[in-house]
Amino acid sequence: MVEYLGYRPNKFTIVLSRSAAFTQRFEVIGNPLPEGTTSWIDVYDSDDELLTTWHATSITTMAVEYLVGPDLTDLVGNRTRADYGLYLCYPGIRLPFCWFRGPIVREQ
Repeated sequence: MVEYLGYRPNKFTIVLSRSAAFTQRFEVIGNPLPEGTTSWIDVYDSDDELLTTWHATSITTMAVEYLVGPDLTDLVGNRTRADYGLYLCYPGIRLPFCWFRGPIVREQ
């Protein structure tokens, strides 16, 4: 019996610190990403309103990297309950899918 239909994104928490950048490298296991793949992170507040979008700074066939400056990470306030979705979009298909999702919390 099938428990669910569709793709289940990986679920992880993003931890931010005040006035600090968010840096992350996601390694691809298995099939390489096609050339021309795009990736971004949409950040939503507790009312499901889009706060900001962070675009990947580097995408190769085997990794997606993010370096997001404090000017954008600080848009997620200390007491804001925020969630994110990290999306990939392959060239030609042009339909994004959510690779990672979860809450965003601040350590300070």
